[in-house]
Amino acid sequence: MNAVAAVMDTERRAGRSGQGMGGEGGSPAPASPITFTMPVPPSVNQMFRNVRGKGRVKTGHYEQWRATCATSLRLQQIASIPGPVVVLFGVERQSSRADIDNRIKAMLDAIVAAKIISDDDQVTAFAASWLPPANGLAHVQILPAAPVGIEFHPSTDRATGGWFMAHQHGDEDGNLAI
Repeated sequence: MNAVAAVMDTERRAGRSGQGMGGEGGSPAPASPITFTMPVPPSVNQMFRNVRGKGRVKTGHYEQWRATCATSLRLQQIASIPGPVVVLFGVERQSSRADIDNRIKAMLDAIVAAKIISDDDQVTAFAASWLPPANGLAHVQILPAAPVGIEFHPSTDRATGGWFMAHQHGDEDGNLAI
C-alpha cells in the first residue's frame, strides 16, 4: 500500500469510528484532513533566473508548472482548511540527484495560491519523502495542527519511502496514545 492509500485508509477508518466528529459539550470538530495531488514542481534552482536590469524573474518552466498546478487543484475542488496546519508531502522521485527540500516552496506557494490554506505561515510542521516514480505527481495531505503520529517507512533500496499515519488509541479521557 502506498503512502497516500495508507493515509486515505486511515481517514476512512477515523470517519467510521467517529473520530473528528466534534468534541464534548457541542464544541465544533476540527477541520478534517484533506488529501490531493499536484504535478511534481520544478526544483527551486529551475524556478527563477536573473535578468539584467530586472533581477530575479520566474522562468517559463515555473510559470507553466504554476498554471498546470492551478488547473489540477481547481479541478479537484479541494476544500480550504483554516488555521495552523501540518502538511505531509510524498513526491514522486524523477531523478536520483534531486533534493526534496527544493520542491517544498513551490508546492506551498501553489497551495496558498489555490486558497487551500491562507498563507504558508500557517504551516506549523511538515514532513516530506520521495516516492517511487509513477505519474509525475506529488501527494499531499493537510491536517489541522494537533498531535499526530506518523511513521516513515523506507523502500527496500532506501531511495524512496513514505509517511504513514500511526495507529492511535484513545484512553477513557480521549487522550491519544501512539
